[in-house]
Amino acid sequence: MQSALWQKAVVSAIKERIVYVNIFASRRCFFNLSKPPSEMKEQEYTLLKTINSSPDKVYDVVSEVSKYREFIPYCVESFVNKRCPVNHKPIEAGLRVGFRQYDEKFICEVVCQEVTPRYKVIANSISHNLFYLLYGEWTIVPHPKRPSSTQVELLLRFKFKSRLYNSVSSIFAKSVTEIIMKAFERRVFDLQRAALAQGSRRKQTPRN
Repeated sequence: MQSALWQKAVVSAIKERIVYVNIFASRRCFFNLSKPPSEMKEQEYTLLKTINSSPDKVYDVVSEVSKYREFIPYCVESFVNKRCPVNHKPIEAGLRVGFRQYDEKFICEVVCQEVTPRYKVIANSISHNLFYLLYGEWTIVPHPKRPSSTQVELLLRFKFKSRLYNSVSSIFAKSVTEIIMKAFERRVFDLQRAALAQGSRRKQTPRN
């Protein structure tokens, strides 16, 4: 589902700058729009991040798609259609994303792999109008040098149906992916802080 989140964020960024891009493209001939969209290469972007939390806590945040609406920008609805009967993690989930005039719902197949202390969450979009390919993969492992931290890798592979979007998406890919990663990092931090506060209140509550 993080792939759909990245998609809505990059499309939002593109829409904000679409007039500028059209002018720039026409004046400079910077973008190669001669190829049909289906012949353009898929793009790939990888972001590596250290998060100060344990791998299982990061995994819980990434895998629970139904909570995305609580902390992801522009995500107005998040839901799970099907869950695995064994670990109760999502196997089909979706998002509705909204930004000004842009409002669309996406469905993804989700694979959650747990081989403690290593985790993986894979999302492959099966319902969208803007892409030939939209794929996201989280790899969550203990940090090799910081025992109390987690190393998180987010891999994104995508190819828009629009030639213009394909041409300009690389401009925004890095910054948008970093925004998405920061939202997850903040969510992990907020949940840890809330858990510590709750534990402190329990200790302070007098027993009868």
